[in-house]
Amino acid sequence: MATSTQTLRLVLYRILFTHEVTDFAGLAETQAGLIRQSHDDDTLEHIAAALTWATNHPNFDYQSLLPYMPHSSARLYDYLCKLARVWGVG
Repeated sequence: MATSTQTLRLVLYRILFTHEVTDFAGLAETQAGLIRQSHDDDTLEHIAAALTWATNHPNFDYQSLLPYMPHSSARLYDYLCKLARVWGVG
């Protein structure tokens, strides 16, 4: 689990300064592209595994991964699910 939470932090950090994650037309697609450009194949595999894990854990406290995150765990879960679908793992 530690690797998954570390990897999810990496993914969530990209939206730390995004004001609204529910009305983000294309945000998941944009972030998926940026993530793919920014990381090596090994890290991308970890991200895919972490996103798969996240989609199966709706009650996890995602906000605890980045305590200053201005979004609720429920909204972060929705974002991670959208990102997972774009990624092709959700």
